[in-house]
Formats: sequence, C-alpha cells, structure tokens
Amino acid sequence: MPRRSKSSLGERYPLDRSPFAQNPTQRDVAALVRETKDDLNLLATPRFKEQFLVRRTIEKNEKTRDLVYPEGRLRAVHERLKFHLSKIIQPSYLMSPRQGRSQRDNAEAHLAAAQFFTLDLKQFYPSTTRQMIRNSLMAQFKMQSDVAGLIAHIATADDRACFGSPLTPVLATLVHRPMFNQIADRCVEDDLSYTVWVDDLTVSGSRITGNFRADVRGIVAQSGLKSHKLKCYTGNKPVFITGVGVVGSNLIVPRRIEARSSELWTAFKQAQTFDEKDDCSTRLLSHLGGIRAVVGASSRRGQKLANEMHSVRQKREKARREYEAEYSLKLSAARRWAESYSGERQAEIVDIPF
Repeated sequence: MPRRSKSSLGERYPLDRSPFAQNPTQRDVAALVRETKDDLNLLATPRFKEQFLVRRTIEKNEKTRDLVYPEGRLRAVHERLKFHLSKIIQPSYLMSPRQGRSQRDNAEAHLAAAQFFTLDLKQFYPSTTRQMIRNSLMAQFKMQSDVAGLIAHIATADDRACFGSPLTPVLATLVHRPMFNQIADRCVEDDLSYTVWVDDLTVSGSRITGNFRADVRGIVAQSGLKSHKLKCYTGNKPVFITGVGVVGSNLIVPRRIEARSSELWTAFKQAQTFDEKDDCSTRLLSHLGGIRAVVGASSRRGQKLANEMHSVRQKREKARREYEAEYSLKLSAARRWAESYSGERQAEIVDIPF
C-alpha cells in the first residue's frame, strides 16, 4: 500500500517545512510555546517539573495503567507543542491520532481482503524514551542536540513519554515514523494494505506469508519496541478492526450492538405516553443512525436501516399529532369550564343583596 501522504484537517505542511525543522534555537522553541528561554529550561528541570505532574493509577478493561500527565504551565506547553506538531502532514496509513479519520475508515481500508494480520505495540507510550525522542528530533528535524534535548526533557517524565499528556500521541507517532514507514514499504513489496491506529497495526491482502510477519516483528524490535497479540485471520468470518467488523466487502457492528437494537425497539413499542415514545424514539434513532454510519448509507443494510428510521419518525409524528389533538380538546374543555364558572360567579355577585 503506498504511503503517500494525504493532507487532512489541521495538517498543513510536510515535516521538513515544520518550524521545528528550520534549525530553531532554544529561544525560538520557547517563543513557539509562549515561554522565555530561561523559563522553558526551568520547566525541563526534573525537580521543578515534578510540581506540574499528576501521577495516578487507573484500571481499564481489567488492566492497570500508571498515568503521568502535566497540569498548569507544563500542560500549556504540551498543548502548544501538540498544536504545532499536528500541522505536519501524516502518511496515508496513519488513522489515529489524526483529525478527520475514524474507526470506520480504519476498517474500510481492509475491505474485500482474504487474509488479515494484526499486532499491538506493547506499552507503546511508556516504551517511548527520552533518548528516542531526542534522537528522532535530531535525525528527522535536523535539530541541534541542545534543542532536541530540551524538548525531550519537556515531553517526558521519568525519562519516558508522559502517559496521559495531549502531546504524547502525536509525538510518539512522529518519533516512530521511520519504523512505520519501513513496515509500509514492506507492505508495498507484497501488495498489502496497511493501517495504524495508535498502537494497533493491521495488514491485509490476498496472501500474508510467514516471512512477512517475521520481517514486521523484526522491524519493530530494531526500533526498540516489542510486539504482542499477533493474530492471523482468513476466510469470510467477521474480522473486527478497532471495533468495526469486516466481512468480505461489507462492514458490520458487533453482535452486542445489534442486540441493543432489539432492546430499544421493544422499549419503543411498549411505550404508552407521548413523552415515553418521544424519549424511546430519540434513543432508537440515535442507535440506528450509529449503525448506519458504520455499515454505510448505500449498503443494503444501510438502506434497510434508513427505512426503519423513517418508520420510527412516522410513528413518533403520529403520536405527536394524537397528543396535540388530545391536549387541544382538554384545553378547550378547560376554557369552557372556566367561562361557565366565571359566568356563574358573576350571577352570584349580581344577586347578592346589600
């Protein structure tokens, strides 16, 4: 698969036109992040930087993650570095972190493939060290060592990329771009499709050989990273890529999503009052619309979903008309009663003797 870069929202120029690739000084970098040179160097000092770091442990999907992310002034510097680095045009194989690309786009790149190969980069962010960042900035951006070292110190905690910082995703992608490009070139040799979603690599095509898989793992190892969760798929069974299923030339959603559709349909049909029907229809339409966005509006499933959504809207509109008609009748009756009651009171007042 060609790795020709394709500009997307927010991406303006190739790497060699980035301000970081124009041989900047420490003062130039400080100006880009709205700090003075002395203040930026102070923020890079481990003891001073520590006061702007938050350390916490969370559990997600039965996994423990040790987060270290910046706050205050250091957070602002990370955000500004991310802003400038995000303007660099990314290769076409990169799906995330990237604006304008979705999980559906990632899966769609592998439609109609006969074989699939996926792997994860183990501890991708924590494995990205300060030395890797410094060396990458010097090699790719042609920075002076003192400038590259300053940015590397700012971007890391405990000599590793900050896990939880807004800067880390785009920075790690740039640091490891040579590795990703090598894999892309290897895919071109075997006429394979290739995408990257953060730390998930997916390759597909008519035939994926054992030599190819070994070469990819070798490239990852040479870059100082580890690969795990290697999986190979063949046949017409659903292959889920970042949560979206690929079956031949069609995209599908997981079974639990389809099961949720049945639950929402049942709730909508059992709704009695207009408020209940309105609430249930809103949730059902949102859910069906999400599925339709995944499977594609022009697909057979997408067209069927469009008809179902039209049916829900018609039923909701009918319930609304019935509710408004009933409300109008009640309002008219209330007005007649009020007028009648007002007339009786007036008669009573007239008949009162003084």
